[in-house]
Amino acid sequence: MKDKKGNFILDIVPLTKIPLTRGQSFSYLHDTALPAGTLVSTPLFHRKVEGIVLGSKKDFPRLGNIELKKIDKVIEEIFLTEKQLKLANFISDYYISPLGVVMKNFVPKQTKARTPSPQPSPDYGRGGKNIQLTKEQKNAVDLISNGNLKLKIKNLKFLLYGPSGSGKTEVYIHSILKLREKDKDLQFLILVPEQTLTPQAIERYGAYFNSGEIVVLSSNVSKGQYYSHWLKIRSGEARIVIGTRMAVFAPFKKLGLIVIDEEQDMSYKQWDMNPRYDARMAAEKLGELHECPVVRGTATPSAESYFRAIKKQYALIELPELKIKSNLQLVISNSENNKSQLPITSYHLRSIEIVDMRKEHWAKNYSCISKKLKSEIAYALKYNQQVILFINRQGMSSFSVCESCKTVLKCPKCERALVYDNSGNYRCVHCAYKTSITPECEKCRGITFKNVGLGTQKVEKEIRDIFPAARVARIDSQTIKTKGQHAKIYANMEHGEIDILIGTQMITKGWDLPRLALVGIIDTDNMLSFPDFRTKEKAYQMIVQAAGRTGRPGAKFPGTVVLQTYQPELKVFQWLSDRNFEAFFENEILERETFDYPPFGRIIKLVFQDYSSKRVSAETQRVYETLEKVKNAKISEPQDSFIPNIRGRHRKQIIIKFKKELPSELRKELKKLGQGWIIDVDPVSII
Repeated sequence: MKDKKGNFILDIVPLTKIPLTRGQSFSYLHDTALPAGTLVSTPLFHRKVEGIVLGSKKDFPRLGNIELKKIDKVIEEIFLTEKQLKLANFISDYYISPLGVVMKNFVPKQTKARTPSPQPSPDYGRGGKNIQLTKEQKNAVDLISNGNLKLKIKNLKFLLYGPSGSGKTEVYIHSILKLREKDKDLQFLILVPEQTLTPQAIERYGAYFNSGEIVVLSSNVSKGQYYSHWLKIRSGEARIVIGTRMAVFAPFKKLGLIVIDEEQDMSYKQWDMNPRYDARMAAEKLGELHECPVVRGTATPSAESYFRAIKKQYALIELPELKIKSNLQLVISNSENNKSQLPITSYHLRSIEIVDMRKEHWAKNYSCISKKLKSEIAYALKYNQQVILFINRQGMSSFSVCESCKTVLKCPKCERALVYDNSGNYRCVHCAYKTSITPECEKCRGITFKNVGLGTQKVEKEIRDIFPAARVARIDSQTIKTKGQHAKIYANMEHGEIDILIGTQMITKGWDLPRLALVGIIDTDNMLSFPDFRTKEKAYQMIVQAAGRTGRPGAKFPGTVVLQTYQPELKVFQWLSDRNFEAFFENEILERETFDYPPFGRIIKLVFQDYSSKRVSAETQRVYETLEKVKNAKISEPQDSFIPNIRGRHRKQIIIKFKKELPSELRKELKKLGQGWIIDVDPVSII
């Protein structure tokens, strides 16, 4: 028996992956007690890792020869706050993810930021402070800023539902202003789904708040700048925090309001690496910890959020469309000679014009640009207005087939169709594989291929051929690889330096461009082709978001939205045309109730991947047979993932359905899953 007087035992979580079958923290010795949240360096097996202290206790006589290692050094005391530790534990428990992996997201790399070169202060023009709120906006601000007193609930959850351009951002801003009047030390978190939306958010909030108290947390911020912003938040100097999903990990002192803008966006869910958390869920937990309201804002609510609002789990606040001149005009007619009207003084509601592409083919028009869309683009250009063309696919084609034997050209690593690039190569969108300029068919060794389908590059080529004088730009993952490229394209659009912008879904979110007069949705059918329970919802949201980019407040011309499809008879198009979200929701929620999909049940997607297809089949079958014995859960048989092979690794998946609470027996079995398994709780897709 050994007596270790004068020492303290520290409970420390190493910031690395520890199997879920064992405890997530280790005991170490130190000569003094350390407070919870302290960042330390510790030995772990044969390496050194950073760790977070959970607690300390006085050492006691230990039986046997149990020896505890000492920590290497204390990096910083109380590095993480108590609320951060609680949030980390919640994420680890809810998403069945190693606590050390979760906590690593809370610890930024401690790097000094480079001193930026002096730059002129940004011009936050449009005079935001001169905007007069409508009656509905004032009521929304009053409810958000005083809801805890009126409804006697400390951490209210709101769903702010209003069409694009209805003034949701002004509600956020004026709610912040109201709350600041009560407590000037409050901090505010504004979450945006993608980093590409941060420049505009900075511009909008910068019109009301000093630039010194606004910070950004997103992946395109340098590590040094990120750490500098992180320290400002912890000290309380930063009051307005604008960020992507990672911003929920920041060390807030006193949160007054959390805004989840574009709450329907699936980008809030991290699906490609651990922890596979949903920032919307984490933000609500953060609101509980700080006892502050959480506002989900959207023009197209997710089915789950709208359902919760109907069930009074969220307080529903609806904003009507702002009555502003020249908002958006729709011409519904089968005639090909319809023309956009000149600016008028009456008010127009947003709607969508549907073009039947089957009729275009019958009329011998085989272009991806219908005659109607072509005439509307020409009209917009004539009056110096801007155009956005949306297609949710990159490249020159969807796939390519050998002209001799009709075999699809596939990636040898992923077994997925290769996409033709305008550089002359065929590339894989799932890995870095790229062919030579003259690829061979794997079956007949042919070297001539026919490109089938559409992509952003093909649309760009056609538009340049049809409108050679127009200033055309393209935005997709291939064109915005460099830092700041997206912000540059947005600035060029805002300043009128681009006439026609062609892009994927990143252009459907949040852009506010008064000169934008036309939105064309090129290939709607592609968005409805995926075998997933969220497919219609995603398509509906994307189309409405794309349509919402035109007819913005301040627009001088009415706008037009042209939607091209080969299936105009689908009900979803009628609901879109009628702006009838309620009818769409009723249909969607009925289907989900039938099959126990969210919000009527919960889902866990298990994916196993390995380089051996035999091992994948055997392991998934073994786990399926084990899970099948669990009560109060529905287990699907193993099936190939939608993309069954990525970078040479074969993939199979198992879908688990259960009611609200995860059965303890199921949790126990999931924690036993070994190397190669991915646990995705509340996945954005089941394919």
